[in-house]
Amino acid sequence: MNIKLKYLLYLTLVFVCCTESVAQNQENSYVPKEELVDARDNIDYSDDVFEKREEKKKKDKDSINPPSINFSDVFGVLLIIVLIGVVVAILYFVLGNENIMTPKSRKIKELNLQAVEKIEEDLENHDVAYYLKQAIDKKQFRIAIRLHYLLIVKQLSENKFINWKKDKTNRDYILETSALPFYEKFRSSTSIFEKVWYGERNVEEGDFNMIYKEFDILSKQIMANPA
Repeated sequence: MNIKLKYLLYLTLVFVCCTESVAQNQENSYVPKEELVDARDNIDYSDDVFEKREEKKKKDKDSINPPSINFSDVFGVLLIIVLIGVVVAILYFVLGNENIMTPKSRKIKELNLQAVEKIEEDLENHDVAYYLKQAIDKKQFRIAIRLHYLLIVKQLSENKFINWKKDKTNRDYILETSALPFYEKFRSSTSIFEKVWYGERNVEEGDFNMIYKEFDILSKQIMANPA
């Protein structure tokens, strides 16, 4: 046999023997889990190590990402209630309880000359019909006539017959309605109102009823003829 061939065969046998020896040593070095537990007095530490490792990961994650507020829990509900209470308290003290709890048109408690002036200055935002009824119930007939006339002016504005502004005069509104079918009625009602109000005439219930009918006819004509 060739010397080189013998040498190659020898090296092959040595390699195979070494491989089997290493494999056998690895098999002998493996200790089953059950034997490892027995060696530790039947205490298995593998799960403890895993749990500790998971706990550490969770703590590290929590330290990086702080917990967010969950508004579905009790704390979230209480926080929302507190915030709403703060907002309501601020509105209460800034705007006043009457502006929050009642409509703007009903915030005037006592119907007098000063109250009527306030209504006229902000005519579009007041329920004039409500105050008119209140004046009639209290037999404040002179104030009721002025309120009824203001109601007519408001109806003209809402139906786009006039362009209402608080600094305009009754003459301006008469000119704006000169082409309307109820022009004469409006001009006559304006004259009645001015004689009663600016003439400071005392109005009895009978006189008021007659004036009320005239104004009511005009009011119905305005509402029956939208622009």
